Amino acid sequence: MIITLSRQLGSEGDLIAARVVAALGLTLIDRERVWERALAAGVPAELLQRLMYEGQRSLAAEIMDTFSGPAVRREPPAASSNPLLSVFAPLLPPADMSLDEAARTVGLVIKDLASQDNVLVLGQGGQCWLRGYPGACHVQVVAPLDIRVARVAAREHLSLAAARRRVRISDQARAEYLLRFHDVRWLDPLLYHLVINTGQTTVEAAVSLIVHAAHAVAQNP
Repeated sequence: MIITLSRQLGSEGDLIAARVVAALGLTLIDRERVWERALAAGVPAELLQRLMYEGQRSLAAEIMDTFSGPAVRREPPAASSNPLLSVFAPLLPPADMSLDEAARTVGLVIKDLASQDNVLVLGQGGQCWLRGYPGACHVQVVAPLDIRVARVAAREHLSLAAARRRVRISDQARAEYLLRFHDVRWLDPLLYHLVINTGQTTVEAAVSLIVHAAHAVAQNP
């Protein structure tokens, strides 16, 4: 079983993903796991961050606060100790790697991890990298802007104005990533088997819907 879950900031998507993983006994493929494998495959940390923030360089500080902590530099291990290097070697030039090459390598990492089956890929364009993948169920979790802003303000102890800006920055970053590297609209419902509005649906109901949809797709790939 493979699930990809895309979510808007403040939609409760992370909580829902964690509960789906627990309910189905899946392995969570989150950004940290993918970045670790991509770093080991030779993708520079700077390019991994640019994949998230490209097109918004003037807002980089706010976006980095929204998405992640500081990146950690790691030296790639020797090829003999890293089976991924042989898989991704054609995309890894010895010196300079372009942003598009880094994105393709991240995509290969996601596909490699998904091939192990019984996984939930959280964000990172999983719905596009695994589009058409047999048995993969693609889900998006959304909510009205005001509800998301209120949730983020309460969770992060921000003013409503600051929370609204953070939510808008997050939305812009995710939309631009999908547009640049996959030429799709992030909120296009046709990318997904299931779109859940947590302004109208409880977390418990959302988990139940995803579990049901994932079973249905897995049985009829």
